[in-house]
Amino acid sequence: MKFVLITQEVCPRCDRAKKLLKELQKEIPFEWREVDLYEMLDTLTYLGIATTPVLLIDREDEDYSEEDVVFMGELPRKWRLKEIIENLTVKHAKAGG
Repeated sequence: MKFVLITQEVCPRCDRAKKLLKELQKEIPFEWREVDLYEMLDTLTYLGIATTPVLLIDREDEDYSEEDVVFMGELPRKWRLKEIIENLTVKHAKAGG
């Protein structure tokens, strides 16, 4: 399962999100990439998101919807994010992805 973390340069929560995702990768298998806010500005505007960090399920076609938003702004606790990623990974595997 792949995710996209949307960040901006001066953002303490973004730094914490990157650290949290790196920690979780040691516990569960998933991939993520970081993208600057300005590269995804059209998508964020479309989704009505005006804060960072934002974690999305990675869509290769970049046709994102509200269902692809894992979190935005405030970070979930580590245990909760682990649970969310595990559930999404299982759901993705069952769907044949």
